[in-house]
Amino acid sequence: MEFPTIVSPQYCSPEHVKLSVAKHLVDFNHGNFVITDSNGTTLFKLDHKKVMLRELTVLRDGGDCPVVSIHKKAISLHDTYQVYRGESHQELFTVKDKHMRDGNEETYEVQLEGAPEPQFEVKGDFVRRNYQIIFDGTTIVAEVAKKHFSITSFLTGKNKYGVTINPNVDQAFIAAVVTVMEAIHNEGKEKDGKGDKSSSDSD
Repeated sequence: MEFPTIVSPQYCSPEHVKLSVAKHLVDFNHGNFVITDSNGTTLFKLDHKKVMLRELTVLRDGGDCPVVSIHKKAISLHDTYQVYRGESHQELFTVKDKHMRDGNEETYEVQLEGAPEPQFEVKGDFVRRNYQIIFDGTTIVAEVAKKHFSITSFLTGKNKYGVTINPNVDQAFIAAVVTVMEAIHNEGKEKDGKGDKSSSDSD
């Protein structure tokens, strides 16, 4: 099954790719959110000049060029996030809460701009960072798994988890979806008054 290129073919690899997501436990809203490859090279990071969920958030590459920008739709029956190319007004896709819950498992839909219906589902346990991004109902294109805290992560105050992306899948698209999921989880903790030190972050 051919996977659509959503952001750019430059972010596609013919091999499996393993990325690491790291965020400071306290400072996620200030942009200390970085996605690196297996060599530790920064691929994507949040624009530290923006405030997550309160205005446009820009996901930049390692050279500080804007890749996508993310905006939460203010008036919507569902939690809806709109993702644009770079810092333009060209919408690429939306992420929307499907309002399906089975215990700790939730489901979100991803609909590409111009498509008649959602092509992707994001399903799993977002609190524990264990979820899958599924294309066309059956094909898993990326999996997110929480990594256990290490002494290094404890000392640096960083929380890390991994993302495994299948061959020929747009890594920038996956990074944008992961960023939205992180934003949703972070906002949920703020609403609950738990902050980023919530015990829900532990396995």
